[in-house]
Amino acid sequence: MEDSYYPYPALLVPEGTLGPAPALEPFLVNASPRGVFKGTREEWLEAAAHIMGAWINRALLMKDRVSIYRGKHSFKRCAITFERHLSSTFGGRPADYRFKPDKVRYSCSLQDTGMTASSALAHVHFDHATGNRFHEIRMGVHVGGRKLKDDSCRVADILLHEMIHTCAPRAGHGGAFKAMAHTLGLTGKMTATVATEELREAIWNQVVSVLGKYPHAAVKLVPRGKRGKGSRLVKCICPVCSFNMRTTRKWILKGYEANDGLGCPIGCGHMIHPEYDLPEVLLQ
Repeated sequence: MEDSYYPYPALLVPEGTLGPAPALEPFLVNASPRGVFKGTREEWLEAAAHIMGAWINRALLMKDRVSIYRGKHSFKRCAITFERHLSSTFGGRPADYRFKPDKVRYSCSLQDTGMTASSALAHVHFDHATGNRFHEIRMGVHVGGRKLKDDSCRVADILLHEMIHTCAPRAGHGGAFKAMAHTLGLTGKMTATVATEELREAIWNQVVSVLGKYPHAAVKLVPRGKRGKGSRLVKCICPVCSFNMRTTRKWILKGYEANDGLGCPIGCGHMIHPEYDLPEVLLQ
């Protein structure tokens, strides 16, 4: 398909490209195009970032911008490249805004803000906050891609969203980020972008079909308070003096076998009744 007819030219592999980039070759040892990537989750994310980082850097050198409104694409030709636009807006050199794979680290973990849990699919900590001069992208454990290639494509487009943030940390989800996201094929609400069909196809062909599926099955997270009873002890209550205690089913059963129940230790002469109405329940 010719560039003039393709809405996202940055996603096209340049003509004359022979084989994978040298930086990608170490990861291809674990590649499994028809199955699951044989390396770690972090290695898959890093390898995918090497591939998609080339898309970002091609887009930064373009003067064309893509805009998506209600599913319709439009082009805008600017006087300067995107990286020069970022430089004039936020300061620094144009090269400072390019994606640098060796300046980013990747992990798969629970998402939180440091104080409370978060429902975010992924998160990026910028180099000024990490203290180690690396941006750190964390993919949520509840995002999996081991079962289906479609799921792995979703992991990759979430990763692409975070990669764009590392190029322009000060842009937030505003105009510069939106322009870059649209130019690369991310659409929808900018805080929760999704891939267009063209981007999904590029990820399928150039990422998942090269590396294999993301080697992580989604972890089902159960909110606190909905995890079932935290104790196996059975609460027993005296119907007269309201004395209560907790014990195991084993000793309740022995009490029924020896004395038809557990005697109240206060000395009121009554039997302590477990929360279960019938002793047969204890045998289950």
